[in-house]
Amino acid sequence: MKKGIRFAALSLAASLIFTLPQNTLSVDAAVNPPLKTVESSNVPTKYTGLKLSILGDSLSTFNDYIPRDYNIFYPGNSGIPMVEGTWWYQVLNATGMRLCTNASSANTNVTGSSVATDGSAPGCSFRRIMDLRDIDGSAPDVIIIYMGVNDFARDIPLGTFQSPSIQAEGIPATFSSAYELMLQKIKALYPNAAVYCCTLFARDPGLRDKNNTPVNRNGNTLMDFNKQIKSIASAYGASVIDVYNCGITYENLSVFTSDGVHPNLPGAQLFANCVTAALLNS
Repeated sequence: MKKGIRFAALSLAASLIFTLPQNTLSVDAAVNPPLKTVESSNVPTKYTGLKLSILGDSLSTFNDYIPRDYNIFYPGNSGIPMVEGTWWYQVLNATGMRLCTNASSANTNVTGSSVATDGSAPGCSFRRIMDLRDIDGSAPDVIIIYMGVNDFARDIPLGTFQSPSIQAEGIPATFSSAYELMLQKIKALYPNAAVYCCTLFARDPGLRDKNNTPVNRNGNTLMDFNKQIKSIASAYGASVIDVYNCGITYENLSVFTSDGVHPNLPGAQLFANCVTAALLNS
């Protein structure tokens, strides 16, 4: 990505801070606060003591660790009965970070109404992005995003991305527009945070193209979505963690997930190892 394009992207993101609805900038911390926090182990890494926030879907949830009105998947019948088994908890322990906020809600897309305020609001919404703050209103030092697999499975139009452009509020027409809007807001509100965008590991939508590659009803592969994530992240100065290559594949989904979608304990360990290695080697 050319430096000029990245500078333009960050300038667009910075300009958003002056157009954010004022009521979103003064959300009281008592509105659906996380019930529990996680203090990291005393592992001496360059991340020790930093605050980590997660923006995710069902794969990153756990009861009592996400805002009260968010949708929960874990623990349930997931094969991960304890929070210590989740990928993000393992990352905290391995890096020495502590949990700032887990703004993950099950059954959510990146795409949707950007002004939605309920617990099912999409990743591009003010609600979800404002919820990345700590309960005292302070900003996270590190933000990890794992979202988009529901957009893929629900046949959201992929769209295109050539260069940064201001995305309008409302309901973005494509995944690419929504992902760009999400990063614009994150960069505007948390300019000092290190942002990591994860590619998506295998999810089988049940359809195949002529080459027997899993595709959604629009004919898009998961790699098509991951290509857009990489391009948009690069334009906005965010790092990419290639979770697609963490070891969970279409061939072993029955081994590393509880239902073909959600990691079980061994799957969460692969996920966590991939993220931790990327962080420590960055």
